[in-house]
Amino acid sequence: MKKIWAVIPAAGMGKRMGMAVKKQFIRLAGKEILIRTLETVAAVPEIEGILLVVSRDDLDLCQHLIHDYQIEKVKDIIVGGGTRQESVLNGLSALPKDCDMVVIHDGARPLVTVRQIQETIEAAALYGGALLAVQVKDTIKVVDKKGFVQRTPARKNLWSAQTPQTFRYPDILEGHRHAVVMGDYGCTDDSQVVEKYLDLPVRIVEGSNENIKITTPEDISIGEKILEAREAAGYDEKTL
Repeated sequence: MKKIWAVIPAAGMGKRMGMAVKKQFIRLAGKEILIRTLETVAAVPEIEGILLVVSRDDLDLCQHLIHDYQIEKVKDIIVGGGTRQESVLNGLSALPKDCDMVVIHDGARPLVTVRQIQETIEAAALYGGALLAVQVKDTIKVVDKKGFVQRTPARKNLWSAQTPQTFRYPDILEGHRHAVVMGDYGCTDDSQVVEKYLDLPVRIVEGSNENIKITTPEDISIGEKILEAREAAGYDEKTL
């Protein structure tokens, strides 16, 4: 049986939220955003353990939260870097050497479901890499540095990337290390690392518009409405 672990980067400052509390520790319907994320990831039976990546200043708080909520699958809390890319590499580097596959999921995406995570695991097992994404609804324009439209790409080929993004562990570790060697710290997601530095396929798994990344105060209200709708429908977000 494959050994599957999860890395949860949650070292961001959340400046766009405009609050004194970092966004991952804001309560969403009575529970910290990060805890909602971790509980859902921990509910995936295929995942053996979780490494949480946070800023050094948040180590004590996260240790207390993990203890209070008894999330036993969180095996360690790692100090992150200056960018998401660096934080993910710190987490990847700390995984057990016999890890076969890793699920990388943003700590600020608390509305992902167990089934969605499982679908990325299944696709990554077949193709080597997979990520949740949704097709864009708007017409996208490519512009030059002066703000003039250059072209309009076909909307059917455009997808908005989400997490989790799941990969065979040796591959994604190699990709991230290669990026460091090249001095490239500008990758905004893990699929981009694979696209740039590994000749490997990454499969799109259709996600949901509910799997939002909490970034602004408006996202809190949206997230609470999603949770209310799920509760009214009798859904458990950890077993969807």
